[in-house]
This record gives sequence, structure tokens and C-alpha cells, in this order.
Amino acid sequence: MAYDGASYQVADFIPFTAEVYFRLIERVSEAYWPLHLLALTVALVALGLAITGRNRIAFAMLSIAWAWAGFTFLIQRYGQLNWAGEYFGWAFLVQAGLMLVFAITSRRIQVSSRFSTFPQIAGLVICVFGLVIYPLIAVIAGLGWSRAEVFGIHPDPTAVVTVGIALLALRGGWLWLVGIIPVLWCLVAALTLQVLEAPWAISLFAVTGVAIVGLVWKSLSPPTTDSIFREA
Repeated sequence: MAYDGASYQVADFIPFTAEVYFRLIERVSEAYWPLHLLALTVALVALGLAITGRNRIAFAMLSIAWAWAGFTFLIQRYGQLNWAGEYFGWAFLVQAGLMLVFAITSRRIQVSSRFSTFPQIAGLVICVFGLVIYPLIAVIAGLGWSRAEVFGIHPDPTAVVTVGIALLALRGGWLWLVGIIPVLWCLVAALTLQVLEAPWAISLFAVTGVAIVGLVWKSLSPPTTDSIFREA
């Protein structure tokens, strides 16, 4: 029989059921509680630092969350369900490294003194979604608090929040270097949830689309006249 690569579908790369996947999320939550509270605190502090122009510290903090989620969730556990899990985990570690390099090497960044552009507004909305709304989805869907996904512990909200902060705080080449892996993960997560027939997959597709528009918009638009330079 002839090989037909086009016959493969996304479902062929998701070798587990929805119950198995959500049980994985639950096991990770149980293993690391109450680190969820520390992770959320880190995200809120990083968001505040980014808004006020202290990007170096903000992205150094985010790099820790990416390394943690990449190793403990994707490499150690998700990799047991999906052969691609280890590769995804290494992508998270690469993302952590990129943000750490930014934190070490960046000098000065341009920060808008008010939220007046689409990328900034979109970034703030995406951050709120990742920090507040996304953890509540499991509860609303009847899965319970134990299966709620939280920034720094689970990869999906970690990527969402990072996309939002990147849109808020970065510009130029670093915007793409720091933003592209989180955007791609949002797409991977959306496709995974779609295959598992989770109704909130549409929310991650929306985040992916808005983030791509924001990245292109910010790349093509000149700095606003009300911008000021601050130390990163």
C-alpha cells in the first residue's frame, strides 16, 4: 500500500483520550500544590514589572515558569502519553533560555505610557484571560478545581500569559523571538483540545489569532509619540 502523508490528521498525533489528558492535569496539580499560589504571584509581579518598563526582571521570572512547566509537565509526564511531549518540553526550555538571554543582554526598551494601541490592549486582555479566566474553565466545565490549569504549573496558561506580556512590553526582533514559541504552543494546545472535543478549544484559537495580529501590528507600526524610554 502506498504511503500517503496527506492522509494523516491531527487526531493521529493525539494518542490519548480526554479523560487521560485531564487526569494528567489533575495529577500535576496534586503533585505541586500549593506552588500554584507562588506561580500566580510570579505572573502578577512579572505583569506589573512589564507594565512599568522593568522587562529584564519580568522576563527572567517568566523564564523560570517556562523551564518548570516544560520539564515537570511536558518532559516528565506528557512525554509518557505522547512521543512529541519531550520535544515540546525542549521547546519550552529553549523559550526559557531566550527570555533569560533577553533579561541579561537587553539595555533599554520603549514603553508606552498609556494603553492606546491594539497590541497593548490585546496583550492586557490576553493576560487577564490566562491568569483569571483560563483556570476557571475547568470548574465551569464541571471538571473541578483539581483539573484547573494555572500559569507556571501547566503549559497552556503559561504560554497565554507570556504572549500577553510580550505584546504589552516588547518590540522589534525580541517581540518575535520571545513571542513565537508561546503563540505556536497556543495553536498546538487549541488543536489538542479540539481533538479531545473540549469546547474551550475555541478560546485558544482566538488567543492565537489575536496574538498573531498583535505581533504583526506592533512590528509594522512605528513607536507611539507618547512613548518613553525606561530601563529594562
